[in-house]
Amino acid sequence: MSESFQELSEIVADVPSLRGVFITAMPDCLLYDAWTGPEEEWHAEEAASYFGDLIRANREGLKALRAWSAEMQITIESADVLLLIKEIREDFLVTLAFERKVPLGMARLHAKRVLERVAPTLPSVEAEERPRGLRIVEFLEKYAPDAHAALNRVALRTGIRVEALREAATLGEDELGRLEGAVKDILGLEHLSL
Repeated sequence: MSESFQELSEIVADVPSLRGVFITAMPDCLLYDAWTGPEEEWHAEEAASYFGDLIRANREGLKALRAWSAEMQITIESADVLLLIKEIREDFLVTLAFERKVPLGMARLHAKRVLERVAPTLPSVEAEERPRGLRIVEFLEKYAPDAHAALNRVALRTGIRVEALREAATLGEDELGRLEGAVKDILGLEHLSL
């Protein structure tokens, strides 16, 4: 830890109407740190994963519109909560959950202050490039409607044994192509956002 390390609870202590902060490590969408108000019963690990997926999907949507921007922020306004999701580096994103009654401009101002305080406390992370086969299988298991049967369906479509799919890091190029094609077909996608 650096000398400038601060607890997340200290960083957000003076931010009114803040219900939670989630820091997600990318690209694996894993919870790095979180703070939630005492009355909240949120599952931080699960939320962090979904926030990472939102950033990833938003990025792909912007690419499809040829409107890519490195300065991207997602705002979600629901009946119960106002979420601001900001990628502060390519390896971290921060989600701030405010009470819904907070005006959007005020939430953005508070978010800017929190992000300025959080950014220097984050470690420098070098993402380990995991084998593509593993990432494809994890993507399938995460998004398949019938996850427990998904590998069996892929095995039937590709001719690759289920045991080999469980060890997807060792698949050859031909097998990876068949695996990716089957996963896209099963999920109804043109490409996989890995």
